[in-house]
Amino acid sequence: MLKSKKVILRKIKQKDLPLLYQWINDPEIAKFWYGRDKPRSKDWVKKHFTSMIEGKSESQCFIIEVQNRPIGFMYNTPHKEDDGPGFSGRIELDIMIGEKDEWRKGYGTDALRTMIDYAFNKQKAERVYIIPRVSNTRAIHLYGKVGFKKEGILRHYEKFEGKWIDCLMMAILKREFKKQKN
Repeated sequence: MLKSKKVILRKIKQKDLPLLYQWINDPEIAKFWYGRDKPRSKDWVKKHFTSMIEGKSESQCFIIEVQNRPIGFMYNTPHKEDDGPGFSGRIELDIMIGEKDEWRKGYGTDALRTMIDYAFNKQKAERVYIIPRVSNTRAIHLYGKVGFKKEGILRHYEKFEGKWIDCLMMAILKREFKKQKN
């Protein structure tokens, strides 16, 4: 469990799956996440997240809580070396605030800062990155606010709602994060 000023980040549990299913399939949230054209079944949610709950996935999933109320979740995916099982020093993050009444209250900012600190100081990462769609300006603003820098456009990076779209590579390095904290 990770505690910060505003939120607690805890590992996902089986009891969270109905809430994740609800968030992922909300059309207003899906337009930022998997896409409104790809509703996810309860079986898909169970299979996808159970591997993380059981520790059978490289990704970890953390529930974001405010006053014991789950409001969202975050992925933390450490990448292995290409030529072996060791940690490469790179971690990818992704975040969703699923409770729309909790948007724009600083919880995403606080959760990201907490997870970035965890990645650098506990997981010993050198680089933490995130890949938002270029159209997701609200997310890009948030990522910039916590220190991620724009590194480049990933052209036709993924198919989203039936169209090939561009994404943005954003990252923060350990030395940059340390400077922020001082």
